[in-house]
Amino acid sequence: MIHCIILLSAQPSTRISLPVPVNSIIMGTKDVPLELNCLSTGGYPQPTVNWFKYRSGQSQLRLTQCSTSSVLNQNLYDIKEQCTFTPTKADDGAILYCESSYTGEFTFRTKSDEIQLQLFCK
Repeated sequence: MIHCIILLSAQPSTRISLPVPVNSIIMGTKDVPLELNCLSTGGYPQPTVNWFKYRSGQSQLRLTQCSTSSVLNQNLYDIKEQCTFTPTKADDGAILYCESSYTGEFTFRTKSDEIQLQLFCK
């Protein structure tokens, strides 16, 4: 299983941290699960964190095989979204990203850097 970690802060800037030194590319194998982790820290009110994928010219799709955990620390929320994504051959070249959003009186979204998925096909 390949691990991908994206860190988001409550500030408009985002940073990405991958366990392998690549230029916003994650390598995977067709039909082999990828574990994607996104951490949104220091948010208030509690944000919603989601993973998305899309291909050029297509609508974005929210990944649904996910679990969310939250920690309240000094009245600010740290949210971790962990998804298991099993790519198919059609996902080669897809773009993945994580988004933290707040909805209420105002809507605020912080989007991670985009990661391109490149597959090794069996």
